[in-house]
Amino acid sequence: MINKSMPRHAFQLLHMLILAALLNFVAVDWAKAANNKANGATHLLFEVYWGGLHVADLTLSMQNHDGKFDNRLKVETRGFARFVSNLALKASSSGKVVDGEIYLPAKYRTDYSNRKHFRWVEILFPYETDGAKTDPAEATTGTRPLPGKLKKWNPKDKGPEKLDKVSDEMLLGVVDPVTAIVQSISGIGEHLKGGPDHFTIKGFDGRRRFDFDVEYLGLATRTVGDKKHNTYHMRITPRPVAGFKKRHKKFWTGAAFDFYLSRDGSFAPIQIVPLKHGPVLNLKSVCNVPCKIPAE
Repeated sequence: MINKSMPRHAFQLLHMLILAALLNFVAVDWAKAANNKANGATHLLFEVYWGGLHVADLTLSMQNHDGKFDNRLKVETRGFARFVSNLALKASSSGKVVDGEIYLPAKYRTDYSNRKHFRWVEILFPYETDGAKTDPAEATTGTRPLPGKLKKWNPKDKGPEKLDKVSDEMLLGVVDPVTAIVQSISGIGEHLKGGPDHFTIKGFDGRRRFDFDVEYLGLATRTVGDKKHNTYHMRITPRPVAGFKKRHKKFWTGAAFDFYLSRDGSFAPIQIVPLKHGPVLNLKSVCNVPCKIPAE
């Protein structure tokens, strides 16, 4: 059953679950997936379900080439969820990969809208070429008109407005939510080489400062559909730190997500299971070019 809190809850949890796909979910068309990977790009289309209902579609494109990464996603609600929230979101994250393991974002941007808001948030990360994290990340926000909805746009609030609800001290060494997920899975690979089995990543989405507590829980066997997989079991627990509204904080506190990663060397997420209720992502198709969200 979907209630009025679902769209807001989904917006936060989708940010985690959607972005996990950056590490290459099980593909529908392996020939296309292999071709994309050879070109340093992956283009995916997902269906998002809540309580058994198809509530959203999303497309995801990831490129990682010559030590640089560029990831883009788009989400649109559909059916009853569109009627309730009319949520649409576009996000992009770009930066560099140091030593094949450390992801340093340079710029992150999210454009999102619902029935009440049409806003963008942008974060700049001042990392030096050697990975030094000496300055805080800086976020700005504003509004912009969306196609066909100019009458609902308030140009008096167009921005950019600096977001400063989180202190500079808390914005040293942070990464955006996309990079946090990728770095979490990379850390599990490092653990298997002798690194720690529990670590924390500092996250920042432009408004909220949070920690990702990442824990390796050992080997596990998971059956997805009718196929059994040997996996590594990882748990990510997001922990609110600063900048949270009280009504939003309750959705983060105590939330946790179990990731089951392939043991074939790719560390691809085979399954992601929220310990509490939340959205489920199913891969619909793999595309040769950025996927299009189907018309409803």
